[in-house]
Amino acid sequence: MDLEEKVLKAKKGDDNAFYELISERKEMLYRTAYTYVKNKDEALDILDETIYKAYISIKKLKDPRFFNTYLTRILINISLDHIRKNKKINVVELKDNIPIEKANLSFEEKHDLKEAVNKLDEKYKTVIILKYFQDMTIQEISDTLSCPLGTIKSQLHKALKLLKIDLKEGELI
Repeated sequence: MDLEEKVLKAKKGDDNAFYELISERKEMLYRTAYTYVKNKDEALDILDETIYKAYISIKKLKDPRFFNTYLTRILINISLDHIRKNKKINVVELKDNIPIEKANLSFEEKHDLKEAVNKLDEKYKTVIILKYFQDMTIQEISDTLSCPLGTIKSQLHKALKLLKIDLKEGELI
C-alpha cells in the first residue's frame, strides 16, 4: 500500500493505516524534535503531541501527497511553541549522518559549529535544520513552512552567510 492509499484510509478512520504512517516516520520526527529541544523526554512529549494532533486533524488534510509536509509542520509548530513556553536556549546536536561529518572537523570545530547554529534566529535555524539535518529540498521546506520558495532561498542564504561570519571570527573557516 502506498502513501496516498494509507492516508486516504487513515482519513476514513482506519487506525491501522494511521499507525503505519506514523511508524514509518517516527524516528525522523523524534530526531527533528530532539534537534529543537535537546532533551529526550521533551522530544518524546513533542512527538506524542504531534501524533495526537495529526490524528485528530488528519481529515483536514486535503492532498494525501502532502502528508509528510503536514506532519513535519505540526512537529515544528509544537517544538517552537515548547521552546517559547520554556524560554530555553538549545544547542543543536549534529548527528553522524549529517554531511558535516564528511568535512573531517575536529571536536572543537564541531562544537563551534553547533554554537553558531544555536545563535541563529529561529527562522534561520529552522531552514538550516530542515535543509542540512533532515535533508529536505528547498521546495519541501517551502511547502512545510508554507513560505514562498524565494523566501526560503533568501533565509537559507542569509543563515549560511551568518554562519560563515560567525565561524570566520572563530577561525573555523
